[in-house]
Amino acid sequence: MTLTDIAIQNLRRRKGKTVFLLLTFILVIGISVTLNTLSKSMQDDLQKSLTQYGANVVITPKSEHFTLSYGGLSVPGVDYEINHLNYDVLTKIETSQDLMLSGIAPKIIGSAAGTSKRYLIIGVDFPRELKMKPWWHIKGLQPGDREVIIGSNLARQENLVVGSTLELNLQKYPIVGMMQETGGSEDNGIFTNFATSRIITGLDSWSMIELNTAQPNVTVARLNELFPEAKVAEISQLVQSTKESVDRFSSFSLIASTLLGVIGVLIVFVTTMGNINDRVAEIGVFRAIGFRRRHILSILIREISLISLTGGVLGYLLGEITPTLLGPIAFQKTVSFQFHPLVALVAVSASVLIGIVSLVFPARRAVQLNPLDALSYI
Repeated sequence: MTLTDIAIQNLRRRKGKTVFLLLTFILVIGISVTLNTLSKSMQDDLQKSLTQYGANVVITPKSEHFTLSYGGLSVPGVDYEINHLNYDVLTKIETSQDLMLSGIAPKIIGSAAGTSKRYLIIGVDFPRELKMKPWWHIKGLQPGDREVIIGSNLARQENLVVGSTLELNLQKYPIVGMMQETGGSEDNGIFTNFATSRIITGLDSWSMIELNTAQPNVTVARLNELFPEAKVAEISQLVQSTKESVDRFSSFSLIASTLLGVIGVLIVFVTTMGNINDRVAEIGVFRAIGFRRRHILSILIREISLISLTGGVLGYLLGEITPTLLGPIAFQKTVSFQFHPLVALVAVSASVLIGIVSLVFPARRAVQLNPLDALSYI
């Protein structure tokens, strides 16, 4: 019988403590992997959104805001000195050679009165817009003059379909297409070309200009010089609050994983120490029949290694499966199961390391037992 066989038999004879230790490793590794998987998924989604989103620079009109105060209490005020984005702004952008632009998408955004409420009107250049937003899918045709397409939510709320007509500012406009659901404000909007949007909204300037550039930082600085009357911002600046939330969750995951590792070491240490105390007589018999100290140490290491290795593997699998179940419930996002070899290696290695570190002091006590003193417990 080999030392490994003896270690396996010892684990089988003490099923209760073996299962308890196994569950400890599974939970410690499983929770740690779950938190870090969710954190990585949130970071990947944020980066993917920034990468896939065609525009990374946005130009909007600059305005001054006046806040009212009564008795030390601030109340919403008004915007004044609103600087409009004239049509020549787009010409200057397109003729600037140092901006390194790969896409430009201007917009006219306003509102119009319907039969019972006001609607959001968005005038766009559809070829440019669809290039910037490949996730836009239109069921039907792109609108021509005096034609519109509508968002999916608006279609459901108003019971509108392709071929219906929509009254805007006492004028009827045929619906020639429908925007498939995007999950954004587009779902409640009405889209048309620039000529029709000017007629409907009465606006004679750009409401927003989206740009795609290889070097957004440089482009923003240059645009601020060209258009001091406009507000220029990177998309990354607009999602700064989301990024901060993701970073906080990542920090929490790291701290929680560290604390779980410490707790796991303490639990395994206490359990192993109690296990050594219960096996004093057994260790005495081993020593009496010729087992050396290194043999005793080897048996203990093999026992904890088998448990921690199994717990690490099962814990990693649990940590990868749990986010797929909790993601839609807790974070309103879908997390797909993916096998990450590096994460698996780190998780299993951490589990084995926790087991070995926890065994150091109990194993030292076990190998230093006097055989005669140990046999006295029989």
